[in-house]
Amino acid sequence: MNAPEANPGPSPQRALTKAGLAEELLLYIALLLTIVGASFKFMAWLKGSIAALVDAATCFASIVAGLVSIWAYTKSREPPDIDHSYGHERYLLYGSVVIAMVYSMVLGITLDRLVQKLANLDYSIESSAPLYTLIGTISYAIAIPLAKKAGFVGRTYAVFVSSEILEGIITMGATTGGAFLNNLIDYIGGWVLAGYLAFEIVHELYRYKHVLTDWAEPHIVSSIKRMFSEKGVEVKNIRLRMIMPNKYHGDAIVVVPENYSIDEAHAIVDEIVKEVKDRLGVDLIVHYEPKTSKKPGFKNLDKQDTH
Repeated sequence: MNAPEANPGPSPQRALTKAGLAEELLLYIALLLTIVGASFKFMAWLKGSIAALVDAATCFASIVAGLVSIWAYTKSREPPDIDHSYGHERYLLYGSVVIAMVYSMVLGITLDRLVQKLANLDYSIESSAPLYTLIGTISYAIAIPLAKKAGFVGRTYAVFVSSEILEGIITMGATTGGAFLNNLIDYIGGWVLAGYLAFEIVHELYRYKHVLTDWAEPHIVSSIKRMFSEKGVEVKNIRLRMIMPNKYHGDAIVVVPENYSIDEAHAIVDEIVKEVKDRLGVDLIVHYEPKTSKKPGFKNLDKQDTH
């Protein structure tokens, strides 16, 4: 399964627009469909299938994940305040981490039940279980494309919900085999589902590594240096950190030509900083100083400025 494209979606600082309302509505519809799908998969579990137990447990997790997604999406759109001067966009990342945590808890619960079931593998499965699983899986198949259109958190949610399709197919096969051939087929299907869920969790958490470790793509740094040099400004030092995919904060020390006045230096740096933000998604704070062959002293400190 492919992870969603690294795209933070709409800015949290924008006004409430029609596009934003449409994304939120899609997220609510996707959540409703997952509730319908979960209901049918729980019914399959009640018909005796252990594989459906694992499937139903992940359905519960997907409902909680949907609620977290909506909360994080709404929170991320709040404007900057005294406690969050850069805005609330990283609530999107927080929501994604919480979703992964919820699925991790479900994995632990299902593994415990699977191990306990080893003591008594003699159980029966009703023939209607695969049908309930089929209906539930169809509901999830409709919810996934809707969630993918609902912004960054919606796409993260869709990654986890996508597993319900594969899980539904496995569960249908396991319950059918368990009901008409041997119940061990159903039990083994439960372990396959648990293993797949574990893989998904590890894969999804790995995607957060760059954001959580202040990583910056090398080509972004090179692009910023080139944009400054094209205007005759030398970059002495630059530091960047990823805030969200495709969004960075950073600072830089640059040297402007010696013959530039303070106003001219302001103007050229303002122009470049705006271009950097528009083209690369980088909020850059720039300290600039004049280019001089002399060793800086107290007399020229007043020529230095911070933009």
